[in-house]
Amino acid sequence: MERRKFIATVGSLAAGSAAAVGTGAFTSVTASRDVDVEVADDASAYLRLQGAGGPNAEYVTDDGNGGTLAIDLSSNNATSAGGQGVNLDAVTQIDELFVVENQGTQEVEVTIDKNGSHSDLVEFHTTTDYNDEIGSSSGNGVTLGAGDSATVSVEIDTEGESLSSGDQLLDSVTFNADAT
Repeated sequence: MERRKFIATVGSLAAGSAAAVGTGAFTSVTASRDVDVEVADDASAYLRLQGAGGPNAEYVTDDGNGGTLAIDLSSNNATSAGGQGVNLDAVTQIDELFVVENQGTQEVEVTIDKNGSHSDLVEFHTTTDYNDEIGSSSGNGVTLGAGDSATVSVEIDTEGESLSSGDQLLDSVTFNADAT
């Protein structure tokens, strides 16, 4: 046998053997690993939510369910001065209501999703000039580095709306923190 034919034959056998054995690729792997995730109250979570204190502290409460922040502007939370809700056909602004703090390890963009039959009437802002709504629907968020915080104010605009005393504006809000 000629040397070239012999080398070609050996090379073909080697290539065929490699194809038969495979390249080590896989279709699926299932592996169990330990993961330790715990639920914390809002003040201790990676995204901390806590009342800002000050003159508007009466509107922010602990709902009694694991330290979860609740904002109550209803007759169920009448203020010490007698207030029982926001005005009809008016704009109500409540400055520095609560604080959002990034207690994680990386920069995040925080947005707020609102749920309720009149959620479009309520806006959350990081400044008291009320031109920077924090919301997924508005496309605006607040960027917080690790350890940074932002104080949040709320604006409720019921002007020109067909509302009655006792109408519920919001059911809930969801805070989203996406790593940037």
